[in-house]
Amino acid sequence: MKERDYRNLTNEELDIIREAGNIGAGNAMTSLGKLVGRTLDISITEVHIEKIQELGSVLGDPEKYIAGMLINVHGDLNAMLLLALETESAIKMVNLILNKNVTSVEEFDEMDLSVLCETGNILGGSYVNALNSLTGLDLDVSIPQMAIDMAGAILSYPAIEFARNDNTMLFIETKFTEATNILKGTYIIILDNASFSNIVNVLGDWV
Repeated sequence: MKERDYRNLTNEELDIIREAGNIGAGNAMTSLGKLVGRTLDISITEVHIEKIQELGSVLGDPEKYIAGMLINVHGDLNAMLLLALETESAIKMVNLILNKNVTSVEEFDEMDLSVLCETGNILGGSYVNALNSLTGLDLDVSIPQMAIDMAGAILSYPAIEFARNDNTMLFIETKFTEATNILKGTYIIILDNASFSNIVNVLGDWV
């Protein structure tokens, strides 16, 4: 297969990567909507090539606390999924699923954190199943790693795993929200260069 370099992303390759992200995120958000009994809207998927130095601002204020679920994708792709929820959204999700009245993340108990982790697991599986169907690649996901921390701190982990020698990373980002604008967050898949090449090579007949 032809080895591609995402730093030289063409318009055709951009369309392929964006569409793969759209399909994966759409599938994941359908699963999340069913889980919480809400209709979710997703934004147009964006593709970014970011320097590590700019990584902390990918989710906005790098010092803002978020609930992050990190999921490793392995098999024919080496990738990482990140479900990033604003803390207010994490609280609302716990309350919706468990029929509770938690008012802050400091009140989360082991069950609440387990629910968020399982939510990440369901969404990761939905995203990867969509990519499996789309590409025919053999993919699987790890158990999610759950953290409530500053956005910059949570993003530092994939930076260590996926940074190239030139300190760049490829993100496919989709934001989501629902009508009340309380349940909202960002879904990101981070690819290494070989995984980018695999997806473009497999789906290259589209262009």
